[in-house]
Amino acid sequence: MGSGRRLVAAGLAAAALGCGLSGCVSTQHKNARAKLVAARTVDGRRPLRIAARSRDVRVLGVQLVRGGRRGAVVVTLRNAGARAVTDVPIAVGVRAPGGRRRPLNGGRGLAWFQTHVPAIGAGARVAWVFVPRRTPPAGRPWALAGRGRAVAALPSIAARTDAKPTRRAVRVTLANASDIPQYGVQVYALARSHGRVVAAGVGSVRHLGSHGRAGVRVALVGRPGRHTIRIQAPATIFE
Repeated sequence: MGSGRRLVAAGLAAAALGCGLSGCVSTQHKNARAKLVAARTVDGRRPLRIAARSRDVRVLGVQLVRGGRRGAVVVTLRNAGARAVTDVPIAVGVRAPGGRRRPLNGGRGLAWFQTHVPAIGAGARVAWVFVPRRTPPAGRPWALAGRGRAVAALPSIAARTDAKPTRRAVRVTLANASDIPQYGVQVYALARSHGRVVAAGVGSVRHLGSHGRAGVRVALVGRPGRHTIRIQAPATIFE
């Protein structure tokens, strides 16, 4: 975790202690949330570096879905730890036929959640999706997860699809079940057939207010056909 985000995390913890169990929203809380969003924006401009693998977050599988000239990397992860973790750095790429690893999300200019998993609950399994700007080269996909930040609990965000998906997109409605507003919510959509991902995509909601609702169109890579689209929308703000 970057030094800026460590300071933000400390500020959020202090604000939580100041409010106690009253459920208040202090100016300190609001400022800390704004600083966290800003820190992610700044840190996201730097190339991804994973100093050490996570001891708790395990990569269960990686799949590269192709559709036309586009591709989507789908990583299934599990948090084997006793606490939820957030902002988990993740590197993905392909291994060329000669054995050389080619990273897909290691350069500059990517958004924060194109190089980080927003959150994984204790003992939970999640899917994370990355859609490169360019067509991924041929090769076997790989993924590496680093160490995130432990938190006590994760706010709940409900998600549902508004209509049947087309070959290209699905419409999703989000509902924030908590008092904590969310920023930069990532919406992951996946369709599976016989255990394999046949279509995947990721969308983003800039702001989802406390107990608020928002809609987003998620573009899909692959062919969903008549398969059910599963949606995941993890929280991005935790206190």
